[in-house]
Amino acid sequence: MMCMRNPSVTCLLCALITVVLLCSAGCLHAPGNIAGTLTGNAPTPDISPAAPAPTGTSYVLVETLAPDTPAIPESPTCQPLVVPQETGDTIQENTFNFQYRSVPYSVTIPVNTSLYQAARNSPNKNLNLSGTNDTAALYRQMMNDPAMDPFFNDLIRELSKDRYKGGNNLTDDEYLEMVTSFVQQIPAENRTAGNPRYPVEVIADGKGTSDEKAMLLTGILSRQGYDTALLLFPGINRAGSGIGIRLATNHPSFRVFSDGRRDYLFIETSTTRLIGIYDDQIDTAPDPVVIPFGNGTLGYSHINFVMGIFADLRTMENQLKMYDEEAGPARQLTAYDYEAAVSYVNACEFVMSTNDRDAAYSAIRASQLSRHSACVTCG
Repeated sequence: MMCMRNPSVTCLLCALITVVLLCSAGCLHAPGNIAGTLTGNAPTPDISPAAPAPTGTSYVLVETLAPDTPAIPESPTCQPLVVPQETGDTIQENTFNFQYRSVPYSVTIPVNTSLYQAARNSPNKNLNLSGTNDTAALYRQMMNDPAMDPFFNDLIRELSKDRYKGGNNLTDDEYLEMVTSFVQQIPAENRTAGNPRYPVEVIADGKGTSDEKAMLLTGILSRQGYDTALLLFPGINRAGSGIGIRLATNHPSFRVFSDGRRDYLFIETSTTRLIGIYDDQIDTAPDPVVIPFGNGTLGYSHINFVMGIFADLRTMENQLKMYDEEAGPARQLTAYDYEAAVSYVNACEFVMSTNDRDAAYSAIRASQLSRHSACVTCG
């Protein structure tokens, strides 16, 4: 096959090589850079109509673990919230619009201003944390404070309305995905100074850091029967939620996070992403602080399908590395390989930014992965 030597094509090829080099460092974290490189020239995966997800796979077997929350010592320095009981309490309402599987949702959440002020003025904001136990104790105090129960009850009541929106009845898995989408799409903030805000502050302020949003998501799910944990990555200033799982293999192809008793699957809270999919920063981060919450038993039965998507993302990453080597010093690819590489870039970008499992499958199938390598989700 002949290499492309047309000047305009060569310019585009240079852009591709840049993309390949970026993706060689990890396709799973490159999509944000990819989008601006291939504007106007790369074919867009046909993701409509979305193909139905497969009904079964032997990729990984998952079941929820029996609840067995380990005891984490409560720090004597953490103090419960003191909320004045005033007859004239005012209510602030904040409305959040978000999308789950391309369907628009809206939730209006009431916030008691006395609770909000108590959270803002809590002396826990000024604690100097010294080690894992103090950190875990603070987050546990913030999550389990009885003063937070009315707030979470109101929030869950409003989210439940969306669960039955339009006469629908989301399954436990779909409801988990919908609530995750709600939290992911709350505007993110990268503030690093001081201790985290309470979940009620995230709703009242309309924004939150990754650990604050992870606390909010974990608080919602743990109060509705899900087996959850808070995952803190101090070394990279990130956090996420977790769903407890038990694997059928001791050598999974994806990273699992453990507190020594239970294993958890990562849920991104900083941006819109499928449950179970993480980027290279999480993949290489030191082990997190794992803080289990609640005694729930509900898991996520679609995790096998998500891990199939994860495997295909890794395969496309390896294919892009191969194309980088094939291009050599001349930085040229055949038209056939160039087209395949562009399809991988588009698929990676889309899959890493969607909360729709069916659309993610369709994006991978629209790529040329099945022509070049084994494809877990193409069957």
